[in-house]
Formats: sequence, structure tokens, C-alpha cells
Amino acid sequence: MNVRPMDRRSERLFSPAEAAALTELPLKAVNNAIDKDIVSAADSAAHGSGRWLTVCGLLALSLERRLSSMLVPDERRKLFRMVEERPYLKRSSRGPLRIDLRKARRELAAAIWRLRQIRALVDSNPDVVGGEPTFRGTRIPTHLIASLLLQGATEEQLKESYPRLTRQMIRLAPLYAAAYPLRGRPRQSNLSAITPKRIVRTTLPPAKS
Repeated sequence: MNVRPMDRRSERLFSPAEAAALTELPLKAVNNAIDKDIVSAADSAAHGSGRWLTVCGLLALSLERRLSSMLVPDERRKLFRMVEERPYLKRSSRGPLRIDLRKARRELAAAIWRLRQIRALVDSNPDVVGGEPTFRGTRIPTHLIASLLLQGATEEQLKESYPRLTRQMIRLAPLYAAAYPLRGRPRQSNLSAITPKRIVRTTLPPAKS
């Protein structure tokens, strides 16, 4: 898979939910890292003030997931500030700990690319399913597919029930649902609705004459 390199000049900012989905951190951990100033949040004229994260902030969160049990918060904070100041830093060290930043960058770049892919596959139209995000060109809610996968549905079951879905749509649906959670009460999904029912055949006794 070809992954576009992260661009330090990109003005793309990420919400805490997007950051949690991309770095595989719980949303609470992302907000805690922002609250404690372990990672820096950004303001934007387009997005408004608040808890927006740059690509460097995402990289810091990726490292936070790996290093939270190895370094105290102050040491992590110093490391993350260094990453912000030197975006192409390849390695760093904290005492005996050697930190290779290249792997974290590659994984993050791949996650951002997957998010771009699924965003291109999803549309939201007020006239389609009440404006709920659906896969482009269909009426299939993206969050419904993510929910069914969470309940244990397989790709084969989903493809059989929703023939217009591609494997890429199915595989990336959980990432979209995590990055863009629905507000309010979630749609009810029922795995049994797509699971083939077991058919039991029995022989009826002959009719009485």
C-alpha cells in the first residue's frame, strides 16, 4: 500500500474523536492529554477555538499510547514539544529509553490515509435516511455496518445482505463510526436480521381419512 507522507505544512486539523480513532487511544485519554497539556491543542479561524489537533499533535498521541507507562508526564511533555519543533526527527532518547519515531509516523500516515479513503466513500444527504451518513450511492448507513461488525457480523454476511457494499466499505466502516460518532440515541441494529435462520424440516404424519 502506498501511503502519502505526512505534510507538516498541512492545515488539516483533527477533532478529539478523529484523533482517538486514528491513534487507537480511548477518547477519554485524548481529552486527558489535552487537559493536562501533554499534547498541544490548536485554534483555527475555520474550526473555532477549542480542542483541535495538528498532525504533530496526532503523532504525540501515538507516542502517548506507547510511552504512558514508561515515562512520567513531564518527560512525555518535553518529548512531544521536541517533536512539534522538529517534525522530521527520527529518533530520541530519554535516559536508557531509545525511541524510534519512524514507525509511529508510518502507522499514523497509514491511518490518516484510511480515514481519507472512508470519508470519500461516505455521503450525508438530508433527503436520504434523515441525513445520517450513508455509503455514497446507497441508502446503507455507515454506522449500522460498523455496529453489525461490532456484534460479530462477517464480511460475507454483510455482502450477502447488502450486495452494494464493497469489502473496503465494510473494513473501513468502524474507523468512520469511531471518528464521527452519531449524536443522540444510536440506531437499533439487529444481527439476527442478517443471519440466516436455521431451517428445521420434519415429516408430518399422514392425514387421517
